[in-house]
Amino acid sequence: MRRGAFGEGGLVVGSIRNVSSGKTQLLEPEHLIGRAPTSALCLPHRYVSAQHATIRWSGAGWELRDLGSRNGTFLDGSRLKPGEEYPMRVGSKIAFGKLLEEQWELVDASGPKVMAVPVDGGDPVLLDGDLLALPSNEDPRVTIYRNPDGAWGLEQPDDAAIPITNMQTFDVGGRVWRFCCTGNSRTTSLAVTQPEPEVRNLQLSFSVSADEEHVQLQMTSVGKTVDMGARNHNYLLLTLARRRLAEVAEGLPETACGWIHQEELAHDPTMAPPQLNIDVFRIRKQFSLLGVIDAASIVERRPGTHQLRIGTGAITITKL
Repeated sequence: MRRGAFGEGGLVVGSIRNVSSGKTQLLEPEHLIGRAPTSALCLPHRYVSAQHATIRWSGAGWELRDLGSRNGTFLDGSRLKPGEEYPMRVGSKIAFGKLLEEQWELVDASGPKVMAVPVDGGDPVLLDGDLLALPSNEDPRVTIYRNPDGAWGLEQPDDAAIPITNMQTFDVGGRVWRFCCTGNSRTTSLAVTQPEPEVRNLQLSFSVSADEEHVQLQMTSVGKTVDMGARNHNYLLLTLARRRLAEVAEGLPETACGWIHQEELAHDPTMAPPQLNIDVFRIRKQFSLLGVIDAASIVERRPGTHQLRIGTGAITITKL
């Protein structure tokens, strides 16, 4: 699901709606309401305090708290005691500073989604699989992804991925974004479950037509084979796979095998920036949607070198 997707396609996510205008806003895990421009819900009225109130996800539901505002916060017509948290339900009406001036309603009490929110206003961008591209999937200058341990990382091309946590802000092309998530751990269970596939355990099988116009890909992991189809971005992955296999055959150390400088790919318009970054994101997204828990590792980047490689060495390539 992408920007502006709430209310469409069955997306379930906590949200509030302006009773008068019908404007809907997704809720961040700690949703600040106030007159300050950086508030998640900015209400530029004199009767609203700079930091007026918060709507917070408790893990079980949404709670409203007044932050000691001058003119008060109202829930279903009653003024709240400052500093105390009050549970909300679908249909709850809230107002800030003046009871009847501008009301909002909780329209979805589901938990928050992982997303990035532009600080200067505008629609958020939501997690897509376990990946989030900014400013968009079509222009992925920054990629945020979840590591196997559940922690989140932020990657820019040719820079080392850095950890990122809830409410942390960062810059993309001169625009400041705020990252929102509820936690940094994956859900665990005591039940016996099927092992989740990891890149290092994947076996990839490429089938290539004689003219190399069609590159079919299959992925095998934990005893299951998935046909990933023939997609345009498969050719980039094939190119990386060929380099890794060739250098393994030459006897190079595993850590040195497979790295290709982006300039080597740039002679092919289909693999030159920014198309290269788009294809890297699409490859990672495809593996993420198939449940690979470290899908970002399918294409590794060597920080500061403009080099990349395929993340697994278990590769076969056959001609159709």
